[in-house]
This record gives sequence, C-alpha cells and structure tokens, in this order.
Amino acid sequence: MGVSSWVPPSLPESSAAAASSLVLLDRWCYIADLPNDTTADSTTYSGLPITVTFRAARPPLLSHFCVHCPGLDFRRIGPKIVATDADLVLLCVPVNPNSTTGASDWDYFVYSPRAQWLDLLPSPDPRCLNDAATALISRQDGAWYAIAALGRCYPIFNGRVLVRWDFDLHLYRSSSISKRWITRRLSLKEFERDKLIPLPIAVGRHKLYHMTGKTITIGGEHGTVAWVDLWRGIFFCDVLKRRPLLQDVPLPVPARANWDRLLRNSEPNFLRDVTISRNNGSMIKYVELEFRPPQELHAATAPVSYADWVRSTNSTRISQVIPHGWKSTIWNMAIPVGCSSEGWHRECVVDVKDVSLDPCLSDVMAMLSSKTLQELPVGYPILSMDDDVVYLLSQTMDKLRVMFAIDVRKATLRGLAEIDVQKLLFLTNLCFTSEICRGT
Repeated sequence: MGVSSWVPPSLPESSAAAASSLVLLDRWCYIADLPNDTTADSTTYSGLPITVTFRAARPPLLSHFCVHCPGLDFRRIGPKIVATDADLVLLCVPVNPNSTTGASDWDYFVYSPRAQWLDLLPSPDPRCLNDAATALISRQDGAWYAIAALGRCYPIFNGRVLVRWDFDLHLYRSSSISKRWITRRLSLKEFERDKLIPLPIAVGRHKLYHMTGKTITIGGEHGTVAWVDLWRGIFFCDVLKRRPLLQDVPLPVPARANWDRLLRNSEPNFLRDVTISRNNGSMIKYVELEFRPPQELHAATAPVSYADWVRSTNSTRISQVIPHGWKSTIWNMAIPVGCSSEGWHRECVVDVKDVSLDPCLSDVMAMLSSKTLQELPVGYPILSMDDDVVYLLSQTMDKLRVMFAIDVRKATLRGLAEIDVQKLLFLTNLCFTSEICRGT
C-alpha cells in the first residue's frame, strides 16, 4: 500500500478536548488537506506550497499530523516527525520520491501548531542528521529554537589503547545571523558504561561505544540534551554552552532475561524506553520489559551477576530464553544527574499476572482474543511523561494491532486502542509521547 493512499482515521475527540493533556504522537504523517486552527503553511525549497495540520486525541489513541503538498510524490515514503519540544515540532518531508535516506533528499521544517507557523530550515549536510540522534530545543517560549544532532564518532588510540571517543555535534540556531549549521567536536575520556555494563570481546559491538536509539530534550538554561543508547547508557550535554562537554551515565544493568539480547544486539526499543518527566521536578525515567519466567537452555549454572556472566560467555555459547509472561520495571534519576549509575532508583515493578482490567475493558478484551492479557505478546514500551503509565504494542490472535495503556504503579489496564493497519510497516518506530498539546 503506497503512502499516498494513507487516509487519516477519524478521531472521537477534537483537538480542544485533548489540548491540556500529554499525547501519544504518531511519528509518520498522513497525506491529507484537513485544515483546522493549527494549520500552517510554507513552501519547499523547490517553491511548492505545503501545509501542516495537527490533530489531537487522548492516549492510547494516537495523535497525528497531516501534510498537504500536491506537487510532491509520496509513493515510497511520507513525511515524518523527527523531534518535538514544548509546542514546537521538527518534521522532514521527502522531496525525492526515489530515495528514502539522506538529508539531501528531505526538506526540514519547524512547526508551531499554537502560533500556526511553518519554518523551512537551511539544508543540513547530508551526513549530519540521524533522526534518532537529533533534538529540537525550544527557547524563550518558542521565540527561537535550536537543533542539535550527534554525528559520527571517531575512536582515538594511543598505540593500541583507546584513549577517547570523539563525536561531531551539529548545531543550528534560528536566532543566528548566518542561518547556518555549525559543527563542533565533543570528546569523551571517561568510559563509565564499560565499568558497569562491559561487553565480551567476542561481541561485535565492543568497537562501538555508543549507538543512539533515542534523543531527549531536557532544556534548561544551557539547552541540555540526552542521547540515549537504550542498551548501555546516556550522553548528557549542554549543547548551547560555548564549550559543551559530554557526560556519560550508564543505564541500570539489563534484567537477567535480557542479557543474551544485549549481546546479540537485539532491537533495544522492543524492551526499553527512556523519557523525561517534569512532574515534581524534572527526572529521567527508564522502563524495561523482562519476559518471564526465563527457561534457559544450554546453561549448566546461572551466574550470580551480569559481570560474572560476561566473563563466562564466548561467541559460541549463548543461552536461549523462552518467554512466558512478562514484568515491567520503572527506574528514575533526578536532574541534574550524577556521574555514575548510582543515581538510578527503582520506582515500581509490575508483573502482568497482577494487572487487573478496568471493568469497562473486560468485554473489549474478550472480543480481541481468547487469550488473557498475560498470554498476549507485547513489546515496544513507551513511557508516559506525566505518570506511571506504560504503553505497549500487541498483536492479537486475529492479527489486530492494539496499544495497551498500563498503570505500572497501580497494576491496572487503563485503556486500549487499535493501531491503524496502514502504519504496520513502521511498527518498530511508530510513536512517542509529547507535551505538544499543552501549548495549543
């Protein structure tokens, strides 16, 4: 099914009804002309008129954007959301119908639904922007903004000894007179995550210290950004300082059932998510799914700790974990963060066998599948920025994709919503939580 055939679903609630709440945001835009009081217009670099509209809904339904640009062909891939901060949105629009990668094949815009403006950005270097490593930073209530992207990394050796990692920081400020992207070099000399979450030499990833899976805007006076490697740790950086520095903070050690997934370099966002919560002071929140009970094969004895297990593991001996049921653990860390993993605190844990159904959801669950909630396959957790809700994607027996909203602290299923079947291609990178509705 081509992107041009993606018709926006009807929404049971208006933008006004969801304006005061956090939303679950569809990363992939629809192609439609559905103007409302958030619609903004601009032109592409080739001079084509383009409009963007925001349509809001209460989670677990997905809010989404509609893009209308009759002169562009979206038959292979459509516009997508790269990042949000406050009431601003960074989106990119494919301008070359025959390509799906490369910044030179996209036009980048910053959009404000509240102020109804759409700002075309200077074209970045094609090597600059990796969606997962790009942050949007709103300044002075949206009066100006910055975009920060973590670029390529370079290992620096002294003989055969690795002494530091160098990274490119690509930065754009809308307030700058030059209206140009600049590049700075960031260096990391303290390898904190290697102390807590070492990798066996036999694992191919030992040569790459950090792989950004998600980027979070923390903000503050100096525009703090967090680049998250969902397996190992977070880089924090005050990108608007004259001399920005990288700070490395490891994530908690993976749950026992996930050790093999780490070494196999399995897709981490199937099990993990990190976000920022601004309730009761800013903090970083982290969630991990663990499928259990783990039934291990080819493992004579179970190591006591992750470090012991790494020392006993080689490239030819990796145990297998057979999942049945799952549990979810949420951790938090206050901002500003420390320099080690000691700042992480386990907040709450829930096992699916203890999750109760809201009475009004019982009949719906019965219609979805003959299986219980414990037996349904789930994955790709998405943390709420407001509370202790985790959103989980699931496929039911009849191949229906559903988004579950589970209150981890209260062990309650709070809601569910069907996922648009047109978006199944992008299931692994479908949506994220955003505060954008609070400003509209």
